Amino acid sequence: MKTTFYFLLIFLIGLKTFGQTDCDSKFMADTMSTFIKNTVIEGNYIETTLKKGTVVRFFKTNNDKYYLRFMVTENFYFDKTDVLEIVSGHKSYYANDMRQYKVNKTSGLFILEIPKNYISQLKDHGITALVFAHAETHFTKSDAKLVREICTCFYNSIQNKK
Repeated sequence: MKTTFYFLLIFLIGLKTFGQTDCDSKFMADTMSTFIKNTVIEGNYIETTLKKGTVVRFFKTNNDKYYLRFMVTENFYFDKTDVLEIVSGHKSYYANDMRQYKVNKTSGLFILEIPKNYISQLKDHGITALVFAHAETHFTKSDAKLVREICTCFYNSIQNKK
């Protein structure tokens, strides 16, 4: 009986460990052009693709700056400069003077530096919408969950770096 209990305990611990995701393995080393000062920065990123094809990437530089990159697939305003509102639950982050860059005829790109405290907000609530040039792009609950998951990994990697 005691042996069965220990075997079951070890089995359950093994299942829990096997089921956990290893955030470190999701990060990729890369470079990124910021377009702001035409600079190329080095660092690591983690990303996810949402239901309608939008790609959300969190990028941390080697000198501890944090960027958010959106590759959007709808509501195009190529080369327009306006305010980008990132909606997370009931809170928003406003990035002024954002430009939507044209990648191709079906994709646009936003890149912005974000503060660490907003990363905490995103890990708790995900991203529920983007608003640019008065056009709203809403994301599903499952999209918000995907963003929460990668943002939690991103936030934990920042916290563990110290």
